[in-house]
Amino acid sequence: MTAPRSQIVQMTYQNPQAEKPLFIPVLVICNTSDEDLERNVRENSKRDLKWVKLEEPHDRIAVMVGGGPSVTDHVDDIRALDRKGAHIFAMNAASEWCHEHRISVDYQVIADAKPETAGLVDPWAEEYLFASQVNPECLRYIGGDFGTLWHLEVGNIERWFPEKRVKRGGYALIGGGAAVGNSALALAYTMGYREFHIFGYDSSHRDGQSHAYPQDMNRFIPCVDVEWGGRTYHSSVAMKAQAEKFQITAQALKQEGCTLHVYGDGLLPAMYLTKPKDLTEQDKYRLLWQFDTYRQVSPGEHAVPTFLEVAKPDGLVIDFGCGTGRAGLELSKSGHEVLLIDFADNCRDEEAMSLPFLEWDLARPIPARAHWGFCSDVMEHIAQGQVNDVLANIMEAAETVFFQISTRKDDCGELIGHTLHLTVKPHAWWMEAFEWVGASVTWSREAEGVSQFLVKGESNEDGNI
Repeated sequence: MTAPRSQIVQMTYQNPQAEKPLFIPVLVICNTSDEDLERNVRENSKRDLKWVKLEEPHDRIAVMVGGGPSVTDHVDDIRALDRKGAHIFAMNAASEWCHEHRISVDYQVIADAKPETAGLVDPWAEEYLFASQVNPECLRYIGGDFGTLWHLEVGNIERWFPEKRVKRGGYALIGGGAAVGNSALALAYTMGYREFHIFGYDSSHRDGQSHAYPQDMNRFIPCVDVEWGGRTYHSSVAMKAQAEKFQITAQALKQEGCTLHVYGDGLLPAMYLTKPKDLTEQDKYRLLWQFDTYRQVSPGEHAVPTFLEVAKPDGLVIDFGCGTGRAGLELSKSGHEVLLIDFADNCRDEEAMSLPFLEWDLARPIPARAHWGFCSDVMEHIAQGQVNDVLANIMEAAETVFFQISTRKDDCGELIGHTLHLTVKPHAWWMEAFEWVGASVTWSREAEGVSQFLVKGESNEDGNI
């Protein structure tokens, strides 16, 4: 797998006797240890094999065939492209599926480092494109000195190559990431292809099945439900990451002059084919957090010192709309327990993954309670018609909350063709907004383009919110 070494995902369990579901953080780790990856790369790189290098662009068509269930809907489309001379790139066991459906395979692409992956090698493929991290059994299956190696651009992988080979150069490092399908696109681009027809990149299950054929090795991979465009998709953690990463890989390829045709009805095609005007608010931000440009600035982390000075919090702090999680990290370093909340679960930086996190829409009543809250650069993103509901929910969840609110228009919405700051209002307007929900402002400060408030909610007779 080319996913991050580890990640934490939120899984939901509903006890039939319970009123609300239980949200469980699950640590998902790579299926192969760093030691095994190093050993595989070192051994495979010593073999006398061709290495993928950057080729000149050409006009041949690349047909990328994944194993998603929807690939069975497009057998005739793939055959037609095959007859026209397009080159078929088949991922893992999709190669054998192609042969069963009378589709020739020009390249079988394998990247997974698990030993069991050797059982996926298709003896009828014309050529093999093995990531250097694959278990050497994959290469031994076809004789050991046949096939072409390609190298993932992860870490400092070149330190594991033979020194003479590094000095000679003439090879490429392949990006894409998250799963073999994305990396295969970057791989084909490196080989000179500029037109792609993409099948079976579903990144979600259909009728309980993850693939168009039996795939026993994936049986126990953790899965999550993902909402997109009003529909819920059941997806493994790795495939969800592939669907999200694909959007950025595809955009990068198009910026380089490539043409992409995506087929199917799974999570990945839905994310790619949904028009900007049809995106929900949650969809918008799941896309945005894939852009490094959007992640660069995290205003909340710079507001933490002000919050600590003005509020002097003790105990648990809820970070409402946490974004990258950098503010939460600063609070944690200051000795506070922190709960991060955001409705886009891919928002957090890797460093913030260790902090407790709840995927939640602030427009719904929040199933968490604390004396202190922190909400930076969130409220301007809320549609004006929902401001009262969101403020009321936040003030119900925390007794005293620090707000930082931008009072200027956004400059990142053009990344996805949307306006991000939906409620751009002056300092006085927000003062009144807190009063509308029965809260009182105990401190405030207005600066150019930003307003800060310390707000206390209504207390009941016991002094609890």
